[in-house]
Amino acid sequence: MSNFIFNFLNNCAPPCRCVLCAASCKNNALCPDCLRHLPYLTQALCPQCALPAHDGGLCAACLNHPPAFDFSFAAFTYTAPITQLIIAAKFSGHWSLLPALGQLLLDQVSAAPRPHFIIPLPLHPKRLSERGYNQAFELAKPIARQLQLDLRPELLERRINTEHQARLSQAERHKNMQKAFYTRHNLEGKHVVLIDDVMTSGSSLHAAAACLKKAGAARVDNWVLARAI
Repeated sequence: MSNFIFNFLNNCAPPCRCVLCAASCKNNALCPDCLRHLPYLTQALCPQCALPAHDGGLCAACLNHPPAFDFSFAAFTYTAPITQLIIAAKFSGHWSLLPALGQLLLDQVSAAPRPHFIIPLPLHPKRLSERGYNQAFELAKPIARQLQLDLRPELLERRINTEHQARLSQAERHKNMQKAFYTRHNLEGKHVVLIDDVMTSGSSLHAAAACLKKAGAARVDNWVLARAI
């Protein structure tokens, strides 16, 4: 996280100041100018994994090895300053940023097909206790409220406290996530949306979607704030 953001947040900047540039803004975390310059994903993307695809069709990876999820909607490229905002919210205790980031995600997915439920990607209870909050749940709350969708975190549990994915190779990430999730619910025929902050390899979301599909879900989509390209 940049020193500017760290110092700004820790000095209790008033909510009417942009967290990136300190300019005045009307009760928002970001001013209009900073909002305009965020790294929005505007190029043609694979509809299944949200990686760039020259014609907007399925990429070769999804054609050859389809993931368990069906569609992915991502708001931003995982690059500055979105990276700094997520890191501040996730690892530096600045959870108050998450509703504003959830609103940014909502702006990008508001036209997406409506699911029966939205499920924030769960943390293991030990990780949740250490952090004090689940960033995916905090992102999901304003989305569920404004779209009038059922927010159902209890439908998916994390039963293995996996190693942090950022430390692993892609192959190790897939192995790390095997059998990480569990549900005791019947989701027969349901359309479910998983919400998370960052999609990197997609291993966590693939494992979660596979668990939900095994429980009968007919369609699983991902709504993520940022996509690593």
